[in-house]
Amino acid sequence: MEEQLVKYFSGNLSPEEVRKIETWRRESDENASEFLECHRAWKLAQVPKENTGSALRAVMSKIDAKEETVNRAQHKSFLVYLKYAAIAVFAIGVAFGAIALVGGQPDQETVVAKENLEIIALPDGSVVTLSSHATLTYASAFDDKTRQVTLSGKAFFDIKRDESRPFIVETDQSKIEVLGTSFLVNTAGVNASTEVVVKTGRVAVSKRERGERNAVELVAGEVGRLRAEAPVFEKSNLEDLNYLAWKTKLMEFRKVNLKSVITTISDVYQVKITVSDENIYNCLMSAKFDQQPVEAVLEILSRTFDMQLSKVAENEYHLSGKGCIVLH
Repeated sequence: MEEQLVKYFSGNLSPEEVRKIETWRRESDENASEFLECHRAWKLAQVPKENTGSALRAVMSKIDAKEETVNRAQHKSFLVYLKYAAIAVFAIGVAFGAIALVGGQPDQETVVAKENLEIIALPDGSVVTLSSHATLTYASAFDDKTRQVTLSGKAFFDIKRDESRPFIVETDQSKIEVLGTSFLVNTAGVNASTEVVVKTGRVAVSKRERGERNAVELVAGEVGRLRAEAPVFEKSNLEDLNYLAWKTKLMEFRKVNLKSVITTISDVYQVKITVSDENIYNCLMSAKFDQQPVEAVLEILSRTFDMQLSKVAENEYHLSGKGCIVLH
C-alpha cells in the first residue's frame, strides 16, 4: 500500500487505481491516518535532486538515533516509524514532476503546481487535487472552528465530513462553504468567472464582498458561475461530461463540435492545437478516450474526419483539412 500511496501523491496511478485508494482512505479513521502519515513522508522527500544524498543521510541518522533509545515496549511504534522513513527514502528516488513549495506565514503552507497535477492531503484528512499552475494555501493545522484554504486556479476537493467544522474555500472573488462533499472550483474561467461544480453533497457559494446573505446552494450535478460583474452565482445543471477530464484523463463526447473537443483536449493535455480551416470546428464527434496519449487521441480525430495531423513543436499540433460544412 505504501508504494501505491506514493504513486498516488505523485499522480502516477490510473483513474481506477485512484478510486481504489480514495475508497480505502474513507473506510476508516485508521486508513485516513496512514494516508496522512504517508503524505507527510512524501512531502519531506520533495527535495531537489542535488540534495537527495543529504536528505537520505538525514533520514538514516534519525533512524540510527531512534534505534539507540528503542526498547521492547516501543518496538511496534518504531516499526511504524521505520516504515514511513522507508517511504520517504523510496519517494526521494521517484521522478514526480516539477512542483514548488513556497513558504508563507509560519503556520501556513502554500503549494504551487507547475506542469503536473499535485495531490495534497490536508491536516483533516481531506484531499485536494491541483490542476497545473494552480495555487493552494492552507494552515498546517486547522483550528477548532473552521477549516479554511485559499485557492487560485483550478482544483478538485474531496472533503472529509466534519459537522463541527465547516470547510471553506476562498478565492479572489468568492467563498465556498461545505461540511463534507466533493466539488470542483475553477477561478480561471472564461470572462473572468469563477466556476463551482458539485460532484457529491451540497455546497454554499457566495460572492466574498456581499457576504453569506447572498449565498446560493448547489447540489450534486449542479454548477454555479460567478462572473466578475455579477452580484451572485448563477446556478444551472451540469452539461459538461468532461469537467474532471484534466484530473482523470477520461474524455467522452456525444455529438460535440470539434471546437469544443479541441478545447477539452488542449486543457486536459496542456497542448496547443491549431487548424487550417475553421470549417473543421463544425464537425461533430462522438467518442470516448480513457488514459490515451494525446497523439493517439489526435490521430483518431484526424483519421475520423480525413485530416492531416502534424506536430509543430513540443506540445503544439496542427490539423489541416477541409472540415465540415454546416447546411442552414
